[in-house]
Amino acid sequence: MYPIAYGLISQRLALSVFLVLATPSIISADEKNPETLSTEQADTEISSAEEESLLDRHKRQIDTQVQRAAYWVDSFFLDPNFEAEVVTTQFRVRPELHYRTEQGMKARVKLSLKLNLPNFSRKTSLIIGNDPDDGTFEDDPDKRGEDSIVGLQFFGKERKRLHTSISVGAKFNDFALFAGPRVSYGKALGEKSLYRLTQTVRWQTNGYWQIYSRLDLNHVINDRYLFRQFFDGRWRGERSDDEGYRTRISSFLTQRLGATSGLLYEFSTIFHTRPETHVNRYTLAMRYRKKTRRDWLYYEIAPEVSFEDEFDYKANPGIRLRVEFFYGEDPEGLHRKRRPGDTEEFQW
Repeated sequence: MYPIAYGLISQRLALSVFLVLATPSIISADEKNPETLSTEQADTEISSAEEESLLDRHKRQIDTQVQRAAYWVDSFFLDPNFEAEVVTTQFRVRPELHYRTEQGMKARVKLSLKLNLPNFSRKTSLIIGNDPDDGTFEDDPDKRGEDSIVGLQFFGKERKRLHTSISVGAKFNDFALFAGPRVSYGKALGEKSLYRLTQTVRWQTNGYWQIYSRLDLNHVINDRYLFRQFFDGRWRGERSDDEGYRTRISSFLTQRLGATSGLLYEFSTIFHTRPETHVNRYTLAMRYRKKTRRDWLYYEIAPEVSFEDEFDYKANPGIRLRVEFFYGEDPEGLHRKRRPGDTEEFQW
């Protein structure tokens, strides 16, 4: 009896000890099981692939080739849309000489200051000098953007494709207070094409208002050339001296010569509906712009020939020479026009 009971107890005790000692090995063996390991690795790789795919898609949406190319053209050649949408502090002084056969030599200096006000969550800018968003494209290029203003520009919430702002202030050439919104929407169509629509409405206390519309169509030809076709129109109220609807159709071909220089070829036609529908002006121009060794100093040489209604569409050749002193920085612009790792000779 006692030997049998003792044997059973010994067997159970031995079995318990075996299970205790063997359990870690079983667990360890299960953790190192190739099937279990491959399943976990597969799940991790799928998760990483999904995350990378999302990041890549997001990058393609905000950093396509055409977006980078259009942004470089806008910022380097100072497109009015670029100046109107800049939030950071910038100060520009632009002395220039403009000679045309029929009008002779004219000299002038343009001043513009855009001062970001940090106490307003960096969404408000003080504007002093020439108005970057006046919607002007006069027959006479010497009159473009000549209105001097003091005002505030309030920027809306930043979005990937939509840019909004409201401007208020005073203009001094023909004194008036003004106010009005500005909306710009752009979208890339693949890597090569981009469209952008801009709408500005401005009301002034001297008795008139104006609506300015612009549609840009951009297409990248290769890593050095960008073609832009744009249509813009301006409609001023009946109390304005300039009534009717004025339309401009322009074709631009931009050539990058390097990180610090470029050529812009232009063909523009300006129409007007008052007193009757007619063509005011045809213009052929080439604009060479160069940044010197000083980041704050640019110069331009722009030969042109125009055919104007005022002179019975006779060829009117001319040339504009400009020097520009620029103070300020646009870190957002530097980020958007270069990817990390790009050199100064980056290509879009």
